[in-house]
Amino acid sequence: MRRYRLRDPKYTPPDAAHQLVAVDLGKRKVGVAVFDVAVDGKATLTKACTVKCDDGPEAMALAIFAAAPDKAYWVAEWPMKYKDKRLYHEAIEDLQAVGDALERLILGWDEKCRPGEWKGNVPKPAHHRRIRKALTENELAIMPELTEHDAWDAAGIGLFATVRTKRGGGQLSLPL
Repeated sequence: MRRYRLRDPKYTPPDAAHQLVAVDLGKRKVGVAVFDVAVDGKATLTKACTVKCDDGPEAMALAIFAAAPDKAYWVAEWPMKYKDKRLYHEAIEDLQAVGDALERLILGWDEKCRPGEWKGNVPKPAHHRRIRKALTENELAIMPELTEHDAWDAAGIGLFATVRTKRGGGQLSLPL
């Protein structure tokens, strides 16, 4: 995982137009956002959804894979275990199991970021307002209701990965 740098994408993009899939991992609900990325690096959100599955990590990975384009670059928020929050380690291992199952299908993540790298410690409601500000009117029309926070988080991960927002969801002051 790389440290945040103001102007560089968080994954190594190809020299051609491509699609980027941003994933917010979950045990039963996973947020997925798909971006079309032009040759010049300009990214446009084309799909955002929450994938739901109660049949285990492998079935969840297949459901996510089915919701994504055939050829894409994959970016995920990778859950982090904190020493002082051991109570949650089992839940985090469940998220990582989904991520590991999906990684086997996609033959490796192009980038993984920790929650603090893309979101900082901004509260979820404030961060979702920042994501809303970063999206265009057409992209907002694609987004599901705010209650589907997994899809909103996936969109935030994608905006950060394509350098449309900085850490914490803030707008970049320099033009891209």
